[in-house]
Amino acid sequence: MDFGCYKTPFKLSWTAVDRMYKSERLLQIIELLHDHPEGLSRAKIAKRMGVHRSTIGRDLISLENSFALIEDDEGRITIDRKSFLSELRLSMFELEALHIAAKLFQKVMNFPFPHAASAMRKLADAQGIVSRALAERMRETAELIDQTSPLLTVNYSGYRDIIERLGIAISEYRPVTIVHYSQNRNENSMYHLLPLTLEPHPEGRAIHLIGWMYEDTKSSFRTLKIERIQAVHLDAPSRHLFEEIPMERFLDRLSSAWSIWTSENGSEQVVLRFNPAIASRVRETTWHISQKLTENPDGSLIWKGDISEPREMYPWIRSWGPDVEVLEPEWLRQRHWEDFLRGAEVYKKG
Repeated sequence: MDFGCYKTPFKLSWTAVDRMYKSERLLQIIELLHDHPEGLSRAKIAKRMGVHRSTIGRDLISLENSFALIEDDEGRITIDRKSFLSELRLSMFELEALHIAAKLFQKVMNFPFPHAASAMRKLADAQGIVSRALAERMRETAELIDQTSPLLTVNYSGYRDIIERLGIAISEYRPVTIVHYSQNRNENSMYHLLPLTLEPHPEGRAIHLIGWMYEDTKSSFRTLKIERIQAVHLDAPSRHLFEEIPMERFLDRLSSAWSIWTSENGSEQVVLRFNPAIASRVRETTWHISQKLTENPDGSLIWKGDISEPREMYPWIRSWGPDVEVLEPEWLRQRHWEDFLRGAEVYKKG
């Protein structure tokens, strides 16, 4: 009996199999270069991938069509992270969560940041497939971020360059030399540090750089306000310096901070008493991760929190006016009392 008429419905040729393997290998090369920002030679990439060096050469040519690759004089290949476009799949709710974050940025920070507006427009394009209404709200937020610029009286022409340089330094494990203006001393200072992160400061409506001062006699973390940075010089990548940073200390410091201010002396307990009239308003919000609430029989509320630098939270305390009493620490209670006396004198003179 002749079964020649029956053929396999689906058959992969060796060429198709090779293409599938190559596609997977290209993705692995990108991941490899991501994990090695200092760069890898063609020989090292070939050894890690288990293929001939000539194969890697052809793969890199294929990757150049989609990714910006840089090869230095010593033959090390890196990804140009400034022009790298990531692919990310998000659900409708995840996109909306990012939109809320952008709205918060736009309302609180109030300074031009074209990267934020551009990112929001790209998210709107992705959201438009699922919900045209949500996509329109995102585009409106992007417009509001862009419209901040004409309202400003301060020249932010160099602000974007500072942000971008610090972003490169963080991404590529690069130490930096920074010229920073000190308001207290009314002079510029120079710092050599390893940038760790850019942290928003809602109360100050600004962004701060947190870095590791590795050249000091006593290495320490340092926080610098971006608006006061005059210049940023990028040094050569040095990943081993970053590996020596005590990151557990860094994370502990941030967790006890009211926002970004930290202290080498640890946290200090702050105890406040809120009047019954506003107790419910205070109770419905988590103001700090360490907060503990106790309700008194008279309806007042005791708020306790371990704060690394209570001075940073003082504007928040003052915003409650006479409806809050500082119980601890004693120095903060004294300062709050003196401020009330000065305020009363202002109105007496009026």
